[in-house]
Amino acid sequence: MKVVQKRMIAAGCIGVLLIGGAVVVAKHGTYEQNEKNAASETETASVSRVVKQPADLTFWYSDKSYQKFYEKAAEEYYEDTGIVVDVQYQDSMDYMDAVYNATIQNEGFPDVYMIGSDQLEEAYLYGLAAENTASDIYESTVAANAVTASNYKDKMYAYPLSYNTCLFVYKDGYFETEPDNLQAIIDYSIDNEPPENVQYLLEWDVNDAFYDFPFVSNSVSFVKDKVETMQVSYDEDLYNQDLEFFSQSLESFSIDASTVTEESVVSDFNQGKTLCAIIDSDSVAKLEGADYKMRELPALNDTLSVSSAALTDLVVVNDFSEKKEKAADFAEYVTLTMSGELHGLGGHYSVKLSEDADEKEQTAYQAYENAIPVPDSQDAKEFWVTLKETISQYF
Repeated sequence: MKVVQKRMIAAGCIGVLLIGGAVVVAKHGTYEQNEKNAASETETASVSRVVKQPADLTFWYSDKSYQKFYEKAAEEYYEDTGIVVDVQYQDSMDYMDAVYNATIQNEGFPDVYMIGSDQLEEAYLYGLAAENTASDIYESTVAANAVTASNYKDKMYAYPLSYNTCLFVYKDGYFETEPDNLQAIIDYSIDNEPPENVQYLLEWDVNDAFYDFPFVSNSVSFVKDKVETMQVSYDEDLYNQDLEFFSQSLESFSIDASTVTEESVVSDFNQGKTLCAIIDSDSVAKLEGADYKMRELPALNDTLSVSSAALTDLVVVNDFSEKKEKAADFAEYVTLTMSGELHGLGGHYSVKLSEDADEKEQTAYQAYENAIPVPDSQDAKEFWVTLKETISQYF
């Protein structure tokens, strides 16, 4: 779901492009697979396998980076319970409409499925979200922001799985002290010649509102009223100061908006072309070497603070399913029992902090806890469109 989540400005795009084939996962030896299709299956958007026995549950997801994790989870779940889960990757521009249409038409709809936290309201209003009856377990086990992301109208309607938020990384050995704020990096550029082969002092994907949001985060607030309508309010004075600093940063760091991408930022940092970068927690697994440090985002300057946006991927039990008890058990298995394998198989950090969490995971987890949850309301999507339009004026 990350691609959809982080580009919420595309939420207005309507229409189902394609629903991919099924990934049916069972215990070793319970399915037949054509050997000559094995290689192509790995590369395509969906994989098909033929199960010798009917699936007990159907699970949908739309972020391909989770494929190995969900396949492994289904295999482990079968070994532990004997329950076969049909894991299906769905390639759809409007994923929630695909879930809804399949459910209403009673055509192979999912008993349980994955969504982003910004889609929970839509799932609830469609009648596609059953209440999480194990909410007390999650409230005592996972990050507080994960519980918040799983709630709608003061009840928990999802099983939180993973999160994504912004982090700050910088090369070790160039700064005498850790940069307290972005202004300190701008000052560094004035007082120092760039090291050899360094092209950027600071880089981030300026085309993605997810990475731009921190620059205006201290001047924006999201509040729901009693009828669940989202109100977005601005501190106009602070907002103008934030945008002025954003403009100054673009000029100081010479970021080329026409070429920069999330992937190029990570690649440039790995190659030593960039001294500092704003990345997301999903990209931590892509960092190379050990010559860098990671921290939460620093403030803009001595007076302008910063907060990241917090995105949470959720597993939801379809309220139309006739197997809600089994579906809920699988949802708990995926989000809790399998949490320790999530980062290794998919590069995502679990909302449940590992018992042996290293410094990187601890830093990312704390950044997530301190971030602002992306509202689940459809009304908030207009904010992201407006932010994108506002930011693009400075390119």
